[in-house]
Amino acid sequence: MLALIAAGTFLAPLDSSIVNIALPAIAGDLGARLPAVGWVATSYVLTIASLVLAMGRLADIHGLRRIYVLGFLVFAAGSAACAIAPSLGVLIATRVLQATGAAMMFAAGPALLNSVFPRERKGWAIGWISLSVSAGLTVGPALGGTLVELFGWQGIFVINVPLALGIAAVARRILPEDCPGSEPFDIPGAVLAAAALTLSLLALSEISRSGPIAVSTLALAGGAVVCGAAFVAVEKRVAHPLLDLSLFERWPLLAGLLAAVLGYVALFSVTFTMPFYLMSIRGLSPQSAGLLLTATPLAMAVFAPLAGRASDRGQGHRLSTVGLGLLAATLGCFTLLGRETHPALIALGLFLVGTGLAIFLSPNTADILRATPRARAGVGSALIGQARNIGMAFGIGITALVISLGTGDVDVMSSRETLSPAQGELFVSAMRSAFALAALLSLAAGALAWSRGANRAVRGRGSIDELAPPRVDSRPTTAGSGDHE
Repeated sequence: MLALIAAGTFLAPLDSSIVNIALPAIAGDLGARLPAVGWVATSYVLTIASLVLAMGRLADIHGLRRIYVLGFLVFAAGSAACAIAPSLGVLIATRVLQATGAAMMFAAGPALLNSVFPRERKGWAIGWISLSVSAGLTVGPALGGTLVELFGWQGIFVINVPLALGIAAVARRILPEDCPGSEPFDIPGAVLAAAALTLSLLALSEISRSGPIAVSTLALAGGAVVCGAAFVAVEKRVAHPLLDLSLFERWPLLAGLLAAVLGYVALFSVTFTMPFYLMSIRGLSPQSAGLLLTATPLAMAVFAPLAGRASDRGQGHRLSTVGLGLLAATLGCFTLLGRETHPALIALGLFLVGTGLAIFLSPNTADILRATPRARAGVGSALIGQARNIGMAFGIGITALVISLGTGDVDVMSSRETLSPAQGELFVSAMRSAFALAALLSLAAGALAWSRGANRAVRGRGSIDELAPPRVDSRPTTAGSGDHE
């Protein structure tokens, strides 16, 4: 069961990272400009972010296993359609279909894990899920380059089809069947949530292109605010909302989600600036820069299972706080980076960033899931994915804004060549300010993580552990019939 759930959390981020290296080949083959081809990657991320909450609610209504298996089937269909797309427009549309399946996998996967693993092994299992996410992000660029070289850009999509179909077939037989609910699906809430999230992410991305006070940025942000306010009004009025707003009255859940958002903001301040710093400031080749950048996911892969296992002893808030403290300290050290810093020190810092994130994320995710009511397991799982998406978008948007303000009228981020010493100093100074802000946000996240307490509130009445979940070695029929009676 763990392998099946990890497969979904491996495939979705793998396909997010694998496609970037194929964009030049796609542009050349389909006769499109590279900026337009960027929507092949952007449409995938936006679709997942917009739909994952709705898919989580559908999983609560129609069954976690059903949505999880269907996600693989949709993902396989979308991948096959991408491979035979005759034009850029069709490719973008089929990427939306592929991302819809990925959103189902993201929404149902952690909730399934939470339902089949007992309390004393939840953190350990989530640690392995975190490892699979890191592995997908790490393997993607190297695997994508190999597939493009051997089979063309179509190869990065074709490989998904047998994998997704095979996993769906095995998951259908092995995962326990859960009894779906009978509540109606909140269509207006789903539409408003998708619109608000999509407009918010587009507004954040527009900051780096046009600035925070551009008409396009303000229009997107205003639309997001209007849709968000309408969403809250609808959710308060309907009998069966897409998102039960009373969930946020559970402090362990709310604090965990807020800490996750801030943690991902800090992480993506690093992932956004470091490639540019290494290649355009330090003059490293893409291969050398990529090798250094693997230090972060490598550390996450090593320490995430260990941190998850340690959190099963009931000290998740302590581990999360330690991890965020290490992240804040490392980002503080990054404010000392210069144009002559030794690459070994940079690699060490990137490794410590991954270590801090790993020590934080696995216990934090486990505590959020423990604080989620059983009837809202899919929504709780989706909220974790949304925290990651929002943190990623805000991390990139805020960092781009800080660097833009720090560099003034000099557009250093658009350069593809090694910058002059004067331009390099300008960028490094702005980058240090971005890291200082990220360090402060990490400290704020640490305070939120500590406030959750030693899981006492998480074990309170109404948590998802209220009924004993089946053991991982239970027969599917037994687990399916007894767990949800």
